Amino acid sequence: MSVKEIPIENKGFYVFHFKGNKSKPVFSSEQQHILSKGELYSLCLIKKGETSFIINNERVQVAQNHLLLTNPSSRVNGSSVVKSWDCEVYLIFFTLDFSFKLDFQEDFFEVTKKSLALNDSYIWSLSNQDSTNLSNLFKQFIHYDRQGASYLFKNQIIKSLTEILFCEIARLGSQNMRNTPAIPSRKREILANFHLLLKKSFHKEHMVQFYAMELGITAKHLSVITKELTGKSAIELIQNVLVEEAKSLLCQGLSIGEIAVKLHFSDQSFFGKFFKRNVGISPKEFRQNLYLNKGD
Repeated sequence: MSVKEIPIENKGFYVFHFKGNKSKPVFSSEQQHILSKGELYSLCLIKKGETSFIINNERVQVAQNHLLLTNPSSRVNGSSVVKSWDCEVYLIFFTLDFSFKLDFQEDFFEVTKKSLALNDSYIWSLSNQDSTNLSNLFKQFIHYDRQGASYLFKNQIIKSLTEILFCEIARLGSQNMRNTPAIPSRKREILANFHLLLKKSFHKEHMVQFYAMELGITAKHLSVITKELTGKSAIELIQNVLVEEAKSLLCQGLSIGEIAVKLHFSDQSFFGKFFKRNVGISPKEFRQNLYLNKGD
């Protein structure tokens, strides 16, 4: 059996590839720790053979050319994998926050919102062509990850592949969810709408009260829901998005003053204090570290 993890720099996104049927555990202890965090969505493509997992204390069987989708409420037991001798499996785990780093249009989130709001896990049957298309995308991830750090545009290529993959999942979801007689969880629907609203408004709106009012609930109720479903309060989710956007803008070379204006902080000093409180170093130190790492 071989297992390949693609260590994409953003730790909200993980890719695994395994095949064969030896006694060695599919996931290392470190990888199982990642999966046990309880805040991950997952996509599991069975390209060949068949495999099964224990999800929410129930064993789920997944056959060739099927895609298993789970959300954070689906407790996947990483040590419970049983596989056929000829199986070949691709796995992706990601946080919903990770999607904020990708350049998606609003209609993408509208298409996926229904599936994000569902409580259960789902198994989609794929055509041979769709299964092949997805496995080819996974192979591309593996290929580019094997390139050295000096490989020109490596990170941008991986990011572009991630966007293509997510759009393919959204396309397949729009087909499969039409035939899924499922009722969304009200809490998950609120969380999905919050993420959609946050995607559109976080540059200007930093207060929980704004999002709660737009969603027609109290700020306390919104934070209770986000804490229950993601392990983070609403303000933590807002701040996480702001911090990641600030890091991205620093990497792009914008001045600290320009970033403060772009993210609607009252002034550069207030932005600097916010960044240091959440990251542990100042924006200037963060940028200096970038230059030092590039020189290594």
